[in-house]
Amino acid sequence: MAHNHLEQTYLGQSHQEQFEKNIDYAQALIVGGRALEGLRSAAGNFGDLTAAHPEDLYRAAWTQAVSALDHWLHLEVVEHAVAIVTDPTRPRPLKLNKLQMPFDMAERLSGEARGEVFREFINEQIRRDTYQRSGGIKEAIRLVTTLNGDEIWRRVGTTLGVPAAQVQARQDAIVDRRNRIAHQADLGPDGRRSPMSADEADEAVAWVKALATALAQRFLPLAGMPVRATAAATGKVEASVAASAVTAQRAGRVGRQGGHAWLVRAGRGGIDADWALKNGVAVVGFHEIADLSAADDRDKVARQVRSSLPADAKEGRIENFSRQLWAFRGRIEVGDLVVLPVVKRQQIAIGEITSDYFFREDSNVRHRHLRHVNWIRDDIPRSSVRQDLLNTLGAFMTVCKIHENDGAWRIARLAENGEDPGPRSEAIRAPEDAEEETDPGKVAAEEE
Repeated sequence: MAHNHLEQTYLGQSHQEQFEKNIDYAQALIVGGRALEGLRSAAGNFGDLTAAHPEDLYRAAWTQAVSALDHWLHLEVVEHAVAIVTDPTRPRPLKLNKLQMPFDMAERLSGEARGEVFREFINEQIRRDTYQRSGGIKEAIRLVTTLNGDEIWRRVGTTLGVPAAQVQARQDAIVDRRNRIAHQADLGPDGRRSPMSADEADEAVAWVKALATALAQRFLPLAGMPVRATAAATGKVEASVAASAVTAQRAGRVGRQGGHAWLVRAGRGGIDADWALKNGVAVVGFHEIADLSAADDRDKVARQVRSSLPADAKEGRIENFSRQLWAFRGRIEVGDLVVLPVVKRQQIAIGEITSDYFFREDSNVRHRHLRHVNWIRDDIPRSSVRQDLLNTLGAFMTVCKIHENDGAWRIARLAENGEDPGPRSEAIRAPEDAEEETDPGKVAAEEE
């Protein structure tokens, strides 16, 4: 079985789960405040409710959300910094490279596990740092990426659909209010507490959650936080956090009911198959093409492809790239099955898609267009697959739907028991899918 080596735990929970529970607690405080408002106005003897004010619960929720972000970022920075230091293939961010380890700790490297020594070191280094205001968040991310501060916020802003300066200003304003609550009892210059409504607290908590998901999507995706962040028409940021993994079996069957199966190669010749399995993702190359997060229909994907390729790119190449990238970006759904040929071992891996598309900033340009996957099996021999299905898995393209000869059902059975039962009927074939039908002889070679 493949495992996500970067998925770490904190008190028995993943960092993502801990963050979400902390945010849930903040939201529960707001619910409590609303309930208290109702009790204060009710005609009943509940004691002196005038002494308990709903706004105090809203302030507690505000403070809790900011603390949740700070706590989560500390955990993620430690895990990613350790992963960078222990992997010689990953570039060292300048800020991380400048850290100076005490001599007594450096001596321990000769006799103890490098990762554990460095974990202790980085924990101590950042223990007193505060990752709340935009400046502190920038410094946290600089420890695990080679980007500068301006580029960090520009990319976060792109993900949220908000200008970078506004993202920073909004976050700083939330933290300023948190500090006033924590250190000045939320008193203004006139000595009175600043009013706070449930809606204000709701918006602040939602913003913090959206910012965290954007940071995870852009810079920390492989630590287990598959997310999608969007800007609503009202300008309020909303974020939906997908489950970090989907269970391998549902009611005795792999994959969602009525779901599809897709072939998704990990680059030319499956060059990144092991990397994809190790990190719990489906990855395609198409390294020339920029971020597709905002391209929510095929025409937008085609425009992005056209603008990313050289001006003399042939129409056939543009069409081929657009078709496959739109399938990966927009047609594959959470719960669909994905098949990855592991060429060098003559095996196939099968997983279940657990997130929407996301774009990862990475020094390896092949590792940027991604979907999270719960890899169910990574060791199925090609000999366990019947020839007609093997022919489909030998398709020329990087991304295509497996729809002939009862393919999706058979892939699910392979994931469950490692054997291909063949089609349920010799004549079975999925309905014609005009968007996906492609003559392999007329498309460009799979991308790297």
